[in-house]
Amino acid sequence: MKGIFILPKDLNLNAYALIDNQVLRGLPINLGLIFNKYVNKFATGYLKNDNWIEGKQSDIKRQVYLLKEERAKSFKNLRDLRDIKGKIRVTIRDGRGTIQKYLYEIIDEILEVCDIEETFKIIKNIQNDGIKKELNKNLEIFLRTNLCLLTNLVDKKFYQSFYNRMKIVQANLRMQGYFVEEAILGLNWRLVINLGAASVYETSLLFHRNYSIPYIPGSAVKGVTNHYAIMLREEGKITNEEYVQIFGSQDKKGEAIFFDALPLMGGEKDVIVLDVMNVHYPDYYRDESGRTPPGDWMNPNPIFFLAVEKGTRFRFALASKDKDLAEKTKELLKEALEKIGIGAKTSAGYGYFEV
Repeated sequence: MKGIFILPKDLNLNAYALIDNQVLRGLPINLGLIFNKYVNKFATGYLKNDNWIEGKQSDIKRQVYLLKEERAKSFKNLRDLRDIKGKIRVTIRDGRGTIQKYLYEIIDEILEVCDIEETFKIIKNIQNDGIKKELNKNLEIFLRTNLCLLTNLVDKKFYQSFYNRMKIVQANLRMQGYFVEEAILGLNWRLVINLGAASVYETSLLFHRNYSIPYIPGSAVKGVTNHYAIMLREEGKITNEEYVQIFGSQDKKGEAIFFDALPLMGGEKDVIVLDVMNVHYPDYYRDESGRTPPGDWMNPNPIFFLAVEKGTRFRFALASKDKDLAEKTKELLKEALEKIGIGAKTSAGYGYFEV
């Protein structure tokens, strides 16, 4: 079977049908599992000239298509067309001449590439206007696909379980004399956490292992607040004693506790988007000898990555036994997120929050 989700024969149909079933019915799915590199080598792999091409990180766009309802509906129509008219011979433009292919071969190729741009190229070369029109009709929804993932793909029960556990921890801390401060902040632009990290995930976005939601680890929240506080200390806007009280030193434990930041998942909206960066001079960067100059004749090398969509709101929380310290640390955190941002590509505007 050729397609965008190819597993060993005994698992192939079940895995493909499972994902299509969830997507077509608007049911949640484990995004962390789909984007796990040990799984997606099958999920994004495909057959080419009867050889297995293993999925890789740059095929992440295929994984996003896999989770889109538009893709699932269109490809169902396409497979139906394959069953009914697959043996029709079609004339294809090939270089300066033409060749003949069966319609099922063309449909298999479209299923295999699972990409709007590549599909346009395939259809463009078809010389039979009737076939071209029929393919465009069946793929009409797919060709308008927006490469964003909706919140309905996240299991709300899992999310609520994660959130409830965090609230229980915070309630227990309050019983022990801690003061908990919270802030809900929205992204000014997109957010990328974990870009390029060496981990089992090759998504460039950090998903919670068990709950399959994008989140910002408490360590990252503490790190950006710490970095901003160091800047203020160097400018003389906070004292070293205040800094040590919050973050500690080699001899003293810090008095502030930082929690993971969770996105708010209410409603049905885009929460994850496929983003791209283009390396315009790949040969120049690859040449360690420095002999290759950058030039406009080089082909850009697009690198796809996942990001949290603009406008997504996150709930930040921290705790301390000192009420004034908790409030002061919350203000530091808010300023840090507004002025220096968090995560990767902050120099390009990613990771900033509106306060």
